[in-house]
Amino acid sequence: MTILALGLENSSYSVRSNNEGATKTQQVSWKEVFADEARKINPLYDVNNQRNHLILNAIETNNWSKYNEFQAKQHPAWYEQVDGQYVPNKMYYASLISSKLEALKAAEMENDQKAIDTWTKSLKQAIKDFKNAPGVVPYVAGLNHTAELANKYGVPQADLSFFNSKWNSPIVAKEGKFSENAWYDNAYLAENSELKSHIENLVADTFQTNNNTLKAAINEEEALNAVRTETSNEAEYKLAEEGKAEDNPLTAAMETALHTSSSNQQDETLQNILLHNLKFAFSQSFKLVDELYK
Repeated sequence: MTILALGLENSSYSVRSNNEGATKTQQVSWKEVFADEARKINPLYDVNNQRNHLILNAIETNNWSKYNEFQAKQHPAWYEQVDGQYVPNKMYYASLISSKLEALKAAEMENDQKAIDTWTKSLKQAIKDFKNAPGVVPYVAGLNHTAELANKYGVPQADLSFFNSKWNSPIVAKEGKFSENAWYDNAYLAENSELKSHIENLVADTFQTNNNTLKAAINEEEALNAVRTETSNEAEYKLAEEGKAEDNPLTAAMETALHTSSSNQQDETLQNILLHNLKFAFSQSFKLVDELYK
């Protein structure tokens, strides 16, 4: 069972049934789920919708301050406050650069010149943003782990103090957080206590909740990580090359907005945001999706 969940403000999630063994010519069944039904599948449904809303608002106003403030609460290790405004820091761009380096390496192994050109250009922009970003200088394999590479890309190497600091952590690099937190500890839900309580009641039989007495979804994170691993490179390349995911109404709307913009920098900024948000957009209950088709 595979699902594609795409929320935009109060819109629905499209849930797709993908039967194993089915041929490409067989019809794929879809079901649209709304509001509470979507929350049962993904308790972070409202968080994702709020993020999407802020992205679209930023495109319309060309002001990313509210989006950055929201993201700084979601991924505090990836943002710094500069002159009262939150901006992505070097840790943010380090994570982005690592993903781009992996994609470039894959393209080179496949001898895909079009993909090589795409990722090379994208990597150059990310390195430029890394140089200009505030914050500590992290150790980034492939970028500055040797003096030769650091000199090649014109970036500093990590100070020795970095390796014994809170910044030198897998969760900082991968998720922009200093510690793990459950869905019910999400900063947005903490600010909306009534919504949080409502969602806990909805997902009590599927997801672990704040009181820790209800049944947890045992293999949820393992299943989610498998989906992320299988789809990340392909999806990131498509976004980098086309600026959208074809089935996603959010990114389609973004593409339309970007075509009306004369700013190449804004295009690149949005692309980076889409790539970085990709792995945080999916947190569904595979058990519940399966039950929708029974």
